[in-house]
Amino acid sequence: MAYDHRDFDKLNVDIFAGKAGKHVLFQPRINCWYDDKKYLGQPLPGELEGCTPARMYRKLKVSNRIYDYGACFERRFDADVKVTSEQIGERKTLMRWTTPVGELTSVIRGNSSNPGCYYDKFQVETPEDIRVRTYLEEATVWSFRPDVFEKLQAEWKGLGAPTMFICRTTIQECIVETMGVENTVYALTDEPELMEGYFEAITRGQESLLDALIESPIQIINYGDNLHGGILSPHWFEKYIQPVYLHRRERLKPHGKFLHSHWDGDLKPLLPYTHTCGLDGIEAMTPLPQGDVPLEEILESLGDDLILLDGIAAILFQDTYPEEMLMEQVETLLQKLGGRLILGISDEMPSLGDIERVKKVRDRVERWNAELKD
Repeated sequence: MAYDHRDFDKLNVDIFAGKAGKHVLFQPRINCWYDDKKYLGQPLPGELEGCTPARMYRKLKVSNRIYDYGACFERRFDADVKVTSEQIGERKTLMRWTTPVGELTSVIRGNSSNPGCYYDKFQVETPEDIRVRTYLEEATVWSFRPDVFEKLQAEWKGLGAPTMFICRTTIQECIVETMGVENTVYALTDEPELMEGYFEAITRGQESLLDALIESPIQIINYGDNLHGGILSPHWFEKYIQPVYLHRRERLKPHGKFLHSHWDGDLKPLLPYTHTCGLDGIEAMTPLPQGDVPLEEILESLGDDLILLDGIAAILFQDTYPEEMLMEQVETLLQKLGGRLILGISDEMPSLGDIERVKKVRDRVERWNAELKD
């Protein structure tokens, strides 16, 4: 069948289901580009000025990967856990978790140039903190909010299928969210049994989230792990990530869910695992000149069945690189992966990216789809 910009929801699901023929969906993630301009008080170019994010995507006639649907899933702690926040300085927030077995704190600092933030102090720094964090994971219950889903549908319907960005997996949660790289490495070395108990608690705590996902109408689920081969060794992947991915597949696939994971760092050490961990596709694999592997190696690793989400090096949307390099990468992806490609930016549109380049890619994808014979 033919698709147009009013069919983004259907085309999104059809690609995962293997029903899209050679059609391709262009789904550039330009929210950060939008947010940065708004944060700095810079106008959006041309007809986009004054647009909400959803209206911006409609104006551009491109799809969005709508992770806003994560708001449909509510995390609650047991009644004996208290969570508070306190402003302690310019752009600095102190978070505090008080539990029957102890207290945890973290400090989050905002940026001056964009709406993002980072940790001044991670939540977990000592063996005792690991024990308290383990308690928090075991005191967690997730639920699905149909009312929030309907509200988001009213805003985003037609721009792409609803998508959920699930919690990070075991060691990745520690590295990115609760401990940082250094603390995680030392803890795995000095307190391996304690850490593995913590990982088991994380996995158990996410069981109710899997229940909520099964209950929900959301079909496309992303593991937001931000895997980076420069930190996550093959040994750690096999021991701590792969078993959880396979368990999630066992639980979710019978309910018609499509599963992919976010691998946006160096890929070379992890490419052998693309087909061993139960995924339908992989998001944000980043080729040269930005990532550490040529696009051809990424394509080879996907084989004849996996879906690629994104695939265009983000820096090619800046005028640092000639437009010809961008379009050459786009053409390779179309020719090699048509029908298994949700084309996008690996990983986000840069703040200095040129929206005209987004339009050029959109136009090429529209021509590609129009030239297909049903």
